[in-house]
Amino acid sequence: MFRFLMIISISGLYLFTQLLNYDTMNLVLQVLCIFVFLMVYKKLNPKRKVLTGSLFFLGILIHFFQGYTGLNLFNGITQNLALLSIIILAPLLSIPLRQEGIIDGVVTMFEKRNDDEQKTFYGTSGFMLSLAPILNMGALRIVHGFLKDINIQPKMLSQAYYSGFTPSIIWSPFFASVGIVLFTMEMSYLNYMPIGMTFAVIQILIGFFILRPRKSDDDIPEQVSLKEDNQNKNLVLLLIFVVSLLILLVLQEAIIDQPMLTLVCMNCMIIPVVWAVIRQKQGRMKEVFLPYKKQVANGINMEIAIFLSAGLFGNALVNTRIVDVVGAILVWSSQISIFLLFLLILLLVTIMALFGMHQIIVVPIILTLLLSTDIQVSAMAIAFMCTFAWMLSSAISPLNALNIIISSCVRKDGWTVAYRWNGKYFFAVTLCAFIYVYIINVI
Repeated sequence: MFRFLMIISISGLYLFTQLLNYDTMNLVLQVLCIFVFLMVYKKLNPKRKVLTGSLFFLGILIHFFQGYTGLNLFNGITQNLALLSIIILAPLLSIPLRQEGIIDGVVTMFEKRNDDEQKTFYGTSGFMLSLAPILNMGALRIVHGFLKDINIQPKMLSQAYYSGFTPSIIWSPFFASVGIVLFTMEMSYLNYMPIGMTFAVIQILIGFFILRPRKSDDDIPEQVSLKEDNQNKNLVLLLIFVVSLLILLVLQEAIIDQPMLTLVCMNCMIIPVVWAVIRQKQGRMKEVFLPYKKQVANGINMEIAIFLSAGLFGNALVNTRIVDVVGAILVWSSQISIFLLFLLILLLVTIMALFGMHQIIVVPIILTLLLSTDIQVSAMAIAFMCTFAWMLSSAISPLNALNIIISSCVRKDGWTVAYRWNGKYFFAVTLCAFIYVYIINVI
């Protein structure tokens, strides 16, 4: 219970300081984040301790040699707190969906269509497309938790997961990729949304065209029963929920003077409460809240450790000579061609991800460098290049959480899953991204 309260308190205190502009609480928040990091660090396995501990220690060491002392040595530890709060709070949105039987109904529909590989692929990918924008990595855990007992070929399952999940990384405000980029660039989500959503649609179509299984000659035309029609309604309700939430966020951003990340966190807490009051489920909230409490207290230790330590390390690294050299290379490439700039960003983020360095460290540094120099590239093009690089590197790096989760779900190594089974998909998407970023920059 104590661990849960400490973890929840950093999200609550973050919202408190953002909504009320209570800057004097930043010191308390910084101390609390240090304590929470040390608390979750003890629960990590040795490999993860080395990674997060190195980032934490190196961040402090760099700050020390830069002349900082005391709590200033930990500058940046709260830098990624907005995104961490979304990871902590987003699973709350699944409570109304589970309790209303919407998710169970959709899964039952898939079970009945398991004999048709194409429908299974489209259904699984569509289910992921519906949940991923609001539940982030939690969508993978939820979907696979329901589908793991259904006899689906591992290769097709990985393809459905990738084609259904990765488009959300490009456009959803619930993802760190979009959140970090918009927050750093001080860009409105409403301005970025058409760019992100348009490419997400292109990516979905590419996935359906390249990855879909062949139609079996043995497929038997199915009779749609009244019960199955009711199950289809659950899928429609799920889509309505996601679209309504997105519209709500866009309206709130236009009316309320708050960053999108803050609004997302607020809605993660408010929506389950409003649902409980309207449906008169207050008495059951304690019961349905228990799995969430267990997940927060024990299931996201690595996410907490990496986000806090990465913020500290990234903040310290920005003022070093290494970053100056990288900045000079990026400026040089932008003067030659936007294709070369995009290629260098992709290579830098992906290579760092392959060595285990999280995108949350690399992408903010790239953004800071691009924004601090006078380069002839549009802000929208910069935003898209960084979100796409985040998406691609997280999908194909065997050391990244997305690749690890999908490969563990299908019980195959990360290289096989990303490159052999889905390599054509990512290659085609990347080619389209180069054309897309050129069009954005010209427009």
